[in-house]
Amino acid sequence: MRLDQKIAEMARRLADEGIETARLDARLLASHGLSLSETDIILQFDRSLDADEMALLDAFIARRAEREPIAHILGYREFWGLDFKVTKDTLVPRPDSETLVAGVLDRIADKRAPLKLVDIGTGTGCLLLSLLSELPNARGVGSDISPAALAVAQENAQSLGLSGRVAFVEASYADAFAGGMDILISNPPYLAETEMADIERDVADYDPLGALVSGATGLEAYEAIFAAIASWQQKPSLMAFEFGYRQAAAVKSLAQVHGLAEENDTHCHILQDLGGQNRILLLETHPI
Repeated sequence: MRLDQKIAEMARRLADEGIETARLDARLLASHGLSLSETDIILQFDRSLDADEMALLDAFIARRAEREPIAHILGYREFWGLDFKVTKDTLVPRPDSETLVAGVLDRIADKRAPLKLVDIGTGTGCLLLSLLSELPNARGVGSDISPAALAVAQENAQSLGLSGRVAFVEASYADAFAGGMDILISNPPYLAETEMADIERDVADYDPLGALVSGATGLEAYEAIFAAIASWQQKPSLMAFEFGYRQAAAVKSLAQVHGLAEENDTHCHILQDLGGQNRILLLETHPI
């Protein structure tokens, strides 16, 4: 079978399984499995596939048909123009999370300043490492409760050439910190336990539960993090938190309860993601 015919067949099977990105997924899997670039896929459309190549692509499609995320099959996910290793122990980075990176960068006047960054619940390290890639003199610390996730984050730091400016620590929420950083970011678990029944299989069956579910209300992580920050003598100059698209009012209210924001605070911002949904709480205590 020719390459273009096989990709078409793969796309049809995925479409039959109800996967909306069937054509794109088929091309990505073919590119990965055959070690071909996007240009190669086009130029070698009439290439004949041997039995081993056909079997490999069939195995990939079988996995994707079971809703295994593309990132797990490929072993990586692109985020902020960078490739991040992904495993079953880490949340797959989402494009909407780039809103946090962009929002933080927009508020840093001097990108070459020697800033100190902290990322709570770092996972793959995608948020922290993306920021460090844009801030050449900044240093960062990422925390996570999962040793396996921290190992992945460390690998990503190494592959991106950032390991000399970042450290990773095992800790629950903000327990490892007591203030003193310039910027604090976090994409903590924010689903309520009851919401898992409505989550797509790609997420529910493959992303680690601890990175998704916060507890009964979905607000437990924010309560713990905000309470810790409130006790610090020196607050971060800038804080950014990702939340679920229906949680803006609740998360902002929690920030107010803990003294991190005030009613009609001009230094408290809600940023929208790529789909126009409320996604990021951004708090400024001092200009950077």
